[in-house]
Amino acid sequence: MRKDLDTYLAEKNAESLLLYADSLKDANMYYITEFLAPDPFIFLKRIKEEPIIIVSQMEFWRAKKQSIVKDVRSYLDYNYLTSVKSSKEPQLRAIEFLAKIVEKELGKGTRICVPPNFSLIIADVLRSEGLKLEPMFGVIEKTRETKDEQELEIIKETQRINEEVTVDAIEFIANSKVSNNKTLVSDGAPLTVGRIKSFFAHRFLEMGCMPEEDIIVACGPKSSDPHYMGAPEDKLKADQPIILDIFPRNVQKRYWTDMTRTIVKGNASDKIKDMFNTVSEAKNASFDAIKAGALGNEVYDVCCDVLEKSGYETTRHGKKIRQGMTHGLGHGVGLQIHENPRMNEFSESPLGEKVVVTVEPGLYNPQIGGVRLEDIIEVTKKGYRNLTKMETILEV
Repeated sequence: MRKDLDTYLAEKNAESLLLYADSLKDANMYYITEFLAPDPFIFLKRIKEEPIIIVSQMEFWRAKKQSIVKDVRSYLDYNYLTSVKSSKEPQLRAIEFLAKIVEKELGKGTRICVPPNFSLIIADVLRSEGLKLEPMFGVIEKTRETKDEQELEIIKETQRINEEVTVDAIEFIANSKVSNNKTLVSDGAPLTVGRIKSFFAHRFLEMGCMPEEDIIVACGPKSSDPHYMGAPEDKLKADQPIILDIFPRNVQKRYWTDMTRTIVKGNASDKIKDMFNTVSEAKNASFDAIKAGALGNEVYDVCCDVLEKSGYETTRHGKKIRQGMTHGLGHGVGLQIHENPRMNEFSESPLGEKVVVTVEPGLYNPQIGGVRLEDIIEVTKKGYRNLTKMETILEV
């Protein structure tokens, strides 16, 4: 949580923190300011001191009203216009101006933490001015892992919307007709991936959400590629698995959610039924292994044990496989759709209480397709709280 920021800075032997980014796309900047802006602005913080943000004059009064940072300043407080106008290279001068602000507020001898995605050009200029910048992993990102009650409520709200729209989309598919070549048809036209994605997009926008990345709607053998998103012209077929991996973002409140269901319109083959039942068993076993303090790789191992016992392959121990479970078990969700912590073979860190993660085992066969089931959960002291209420049904 935000209150732990000084602790993580101290663990890295950093004396201060600098960010220069917009907060519309940069999750770290939005998290520590809660001020949504499309243009870059400055965040400065000395350890054990209150932070400062410095914004353009256009954004100043809005930032004063909206940001959780109390000390809001304008570029004009630092004589910005005179500094930049006098230069033949305004972009370079703007970076040099940033360097002067950082020097004034943090000092040249201060060990300044910057996030891993900090601009190389800006870092080079600031270092040339004598500032001590050190890119560090796991500072702001670590504070974001544990969710407070407000964050949990936003994720729950977004997930309710996700489930409502997904239920309606599955009903749309279930009510379609089947043509002679097993193509699904609705209103006299083939039911394509593009039509299903448009259905999701329109409904989400009406409810204040947006699938900002391309959601996954994949049918038949093509669904054996876990991240094949589906081409708009792909036609949905009866008696074949259809993977719906749906991850909308709350437009105003910025948090994501994530859920996957696999359905078959008509009759699933015995092989798909076995894959579905095995994935369901692996998901439930993974749930039982989750609690605060559990290691991500241990939970992943529980999942792999179930799958391998049932005769399916996994990538555990570095195996190269063509079919089976070809990915990790889950990932954190919050201001980014994929964030820490992770649950895979390399995840040696313990899961924390109030961490939100996905649990998404899957099995894939290039000849017939894939099955993946994904819920989003909150890790608790003694187990987990499932934030996903939607049931899992194979045949519709």
